[in-house]
Amino acid sequence: LIMRWRRNLVITAGALAGAYFGVSALMARGLTRSERVRAGDTPGSVGLEYESVVFPSRDDGLRLAGWLIPPSLEGLQRFPRDFQEFRRWRWLVMVHGHSSNRAGAATGALGLMRDLSERGYGILAFDLRNCGDSEGRISSAGFFEQRDLLGALDYLVGRGADRRRIGVIGVSLGGVVALTVCSWPGTATAVVSDSAFADLEMITAQGASERHRLLRIFGPGMRWMSRLLYGIDISAVSPARALAGSETRVLIIHGEQDRTVPASHARVLARAASLSERDLWIVPGCAHANAYRTRSEEYVDRVAHFFDGALDA
Repeated sequence: LIMRWRRNLVITAGALAGAYFGVSALMARGLTRSERVRAGDTPGSVGLEYESVVFPSRDDGLRLAGWLIPPSLEGLQRFPRDFQEFRRWRWLVMVHGHSSNRAGAATGALGLMRDLSERGYGILAFDLRNCGDSEGRISSAGFFEQRDLLGALDYLVGRGADRRRIGVIGVSLGGVVALTVCSWPGTATAVVSDSAFADLEMITAQGASERHRLLRIFGPGMRWMSRLLYGIDISAVSPARALAGSETRVLIIHGEQDRTVPASHARVLARAASLSERDLWIVPGCAHANAYRTRSEEYVDRVAHFFDGALDA
């Protein structure tokens, strides 16, 4: 009888452990999924000259597809003739969100490219891994995508851009990547983050609670399985932690009515970066990653003013 009880206990424990790690693996798999959507329009559709470029992600060498757009201030619509001209310009790297692409149809990214080009900025917009026309088979919720932004910055510097005159704009997941990468010294000078979450563990826990509170018990298992199966360190995707002590200039934008990433994340980021009120803009009546479409003129004014001060300092 005792042996049977022990055997049943072992079988039950094994079944529970299998179920736990099975659900954890499914949750980890969810971090790697994204919908590959290719850009339907190009900068030419909003009257911009552009060059299609391809460059490698740092470290793993995945080929990333991008557009290089010159500034159009005072009628300038041409590419630099030499290294020094590239160095003289101010550059912005634009990083899109999850299951999107460099054209950012849902967020109005092409219109923003046009507006910022007219303010005198050169722009590099590119597809993250496993998105648009870039290589890659999985996404990683902002972990491996950090290599992609580093590759984009390396590419600009290789073409002649002055790293001190490079800023980054990231939307949603792109903001997460931008804040994390650019908190490191020697990457870029300033970041505008629009609708980013503050911490991956925080946002996944919130998502689990919204679906069912019991799902929160799978958090440790998901972290372990993410690392084991995909090499993703969830704890390393934390813009709030990265910003603590960073000297990078930051502007945080977030929609007040964001149901995907609550506006509380913007406030966590602002506290972590010790931002003043002028560098945190909670946009009234605005949904997730929709600030540019909601208040285009004010958005461009705020972003351009911020980068004018940061990149010309």
